[in-house]
Amino acid sequence: MSNVAALYRLQELELDILERAKRIKAINAQLEDDAALREAEAENEELQAALEAAEARVRDMELEIATALDKRQSAETRLYSGEVINPKELQDMQMEVEALTRRKSVLDDELLKLSSERDGCRAKAEDAAARYGEAREEHERESKALLDEKETLKASVNQLLAQRKSSVAAIPQQAFQTYNSMRTAKSNRPVAVLRDKACTICGIEQNYIVITAINRGDDLVNCQNCGRILIRI
Repeated sequence: MSNVAALYRLQELELDILERAKRIKAINAQLEDDAALREAEAENEELQAALEAAEARVRDMELEIATALDKRQSAETRLYSGEVINPKELQDMQMEVEALTRRKSVLDDELLKLSSERDGCRAKAEDAAARYGEAREEHERESKALLDEKETLKASVNQLLAQRKSSVAAIPQQAFQTYNSMRTAKSNRPVAVLRDKACTICGIEQNYIVITAINRGDDLVNCQNCGRILIRI
């Protein structure tokens, strides 16, 4: 294998490693991003709290109705017991019974309204709980898939790094130093393919001298425009 071919293979290995490392970084970001799950959880907690508050209001109203009913029953018992014979007192007791009856009717209407609100809250809370459960299951599935992919990528990167080490060892020191010194400036692509007399990265056609030198394959030949090492494959 010529030096330029060895450098091109090294470049392909390194680009593969970089691409897999980039994907691992993206996976790490995805694993840390649980915004959708947290949003579903917050919504669930908010609606569960609203349901609890609505249920508490219904219980309070039921208790108030029961208290009013007890007072009316006590007043009616005393009214009709025959123990009270004073007309004024009997009239007052009759008015109290009527007032408690009206009060219970108002409270019953309020209870109906609160019960309807509670039922609405319950429906919303059940939907939110279902969405949260689905979001949690989806997050767990996606996390497992991402972790499996990450482990596969890490294993392949380790294999590629071993291949890179072997490739570097087989390249003459001077050729490797030339290649390595160009990597950053050339965006990790210091070697470019020559196709139809042109550099495939910058697109500039090369002159006869450059093409002849590349065809001989003896030395590293640079693109006249971008300066990359050229290879014909």
